[in-house]
Amino acid sequence: MRPILVNIPAKLLFVAALALALGAFVRDVIRRRRDKTVPWSSTPLYGLIGAGLLIYFKADGLGGENFAKPWTPVPIYAYGVMLGTSLVVGWFIAMSLAKKDGIDQQEAGTIYMWTAVWSIIGSRLLYVITNLSEFNSITQVVMVNRGGLVAYGGMIGGFLASVYCCRKRGIELLRWADVAAPSVVLGTAITRVGCLLFGCDFGARSSVPWAIRFPQGSPAWHRHTELYGLARDATQSYPVHPTQIYESLVGLFLFAMLMLIRKYRTFSGQVFLGWVLGYGILRPLIEIVRDDDQRGNVGPLSTSQFIGIVSVVLGLALFISLLRKYRRDPESLRLWQHAPVKVQAKAEQGGGGKRRKRG
Repeated sequence: MRPILVNIPAKLLFVAALALALGAFVRDVIRRRRDKTVPWSSTPLYGLIGAGLLIYFKADGLGGENFAKPWTPVPIYAYGVMLGTSLVVGWFIAMSLAKKDGIDQQEAGTIYMWTAVWSIIGSRLLYVITNLSEFNSITQVVMVNRGGLVAYGGMIGGFLASVYCCRKRGIELLRWADVAAPSVVLGTAITRVGCLLFGCDFGARSSVPWAIRFPQGSPAWHRHTELYGLARDATQSYPVHPTQIYESLVGLFLFAMLMLIRKYRTFSGQVFLGWVLGYGILRPLIEIVRDDDQRGNVGPLSTSQFIGIVSVVLGLALFISLLRKYRRDPESLRLWQHAPVKVQAKAEQGGGGKRRKRG
């Protein structure tokens, strides 16, 4: 377990932020001298904001005596690194698949960005909802280092954002869903490595050969000392199921499966359904051997088990509906073979205009 990968000196980051702001400002001045139409970039502002935040949190003010004092370092958390890595990897995968399915790269990038933002918001909101007793103010809700995130909340938030963005841009939701699904499951596999390093989302006690122990002070160690009689001077927790690894393996398996489905799909939506049904079945099974107490519950089920079961039911209903539509009109559901609705509309308008001009 290694929740913090590295500590970066705060003063070094402060100097780097100021240097970035100054360098970007000088670059903009030089560009505008050559061409007055070049817009000012927002990079200098972001650099100054970053420097200001470091002063606020690490130096307690602008006084010279505060700069002379040592600043506490800025920790780089393992989970944040893995989450960021998953978003970057997901971006490249989504852009590549979007190009193959006829989605404009700029539009795909915008949809991906807003989907990622609302995925994080949704995952945080579901954690807060399932652990309301931990929060006493709105400030605590937005402090992501207090508590955690819930995968299904992120998936729901990202899906709703995709619905809105696709509708606004005239892109069929099923077309985008088949592009985004592989990125989501691979992102799950990567972020769960962060969970393992942080020590959260741990499994129940077990004697299986691959069971793992977490060090003193970890979430598992605290739970075992409070509930299961582990001695306070114990240096490790009891052996537990490595549920984080289970989820990473599930993510890798589903990613391979979805890419295979994309290769042999017969109608749009099959890749998306592979994710919904696959994760909806496998995630509740993993929940059986989890033991952390921050998952919430709906009756006898954990929150994720309940959402997983509901998603499977809805997924099966959607599969039946799409299959019936495909049998009636196969070409209408092979969306990747046609231009998006918005592009088709523009082409038809352009063609009509040309015909009128010739007349």
